[in-house]
Amino acid sequence: MIFRLLALLAALLLLVGCEPDGPPTTATTSAKFATVAERVRFLGKYVSFRRTYETLDFSIMYRNNGGGLVPGPSDWNIALVATVPAAELEAWIPAGVTASSNPDARWLKAIPTSLDLSGVGEWYLDGQRVVGLDRAKRIVAYRLSSM
Repeated sequence: MIFRLLALLAALLLLVGCEPDGPPTTATTSAKFATVAERVRFLGKYVSFRRTYETLDFSIMYRNNGGGLVPGPSDWNIALVATVPAAELEAWIPAGVTASSNPDARWLKAIPTSLDLSGVGEWYLDGQRVVGLDRAKRIVAYRLSSM
């Protein structure tokens, strides 16, 4: 009787462990969405901040490792470029971080965009987060990666 009860409990734990918390696993670019509103809605599943976007292009790789018998931390690489209102540029800069130079910006190539990113030259590095600005064109380049 005890063996059956333990087997049933183990089966229930396995089923409960299969439901991951958080957003679903994805490898998606903004090219999949026709409008900025659709892009904002999709991005909102993977980031906690809310901003105003005039244009928005992104590449999101998110692996939800929360399911299965032994859940683990999720992996992500969220990269975006956007045109934003001038008044919101400062909100993108991480608090307490000073400008940096010569960041590795190869990740920008993964974002399907028609924006001219050659003027993005003001960079801020904060652990897993990288922010680049082109104040003249009101362009923000943003990356958050666990990898």
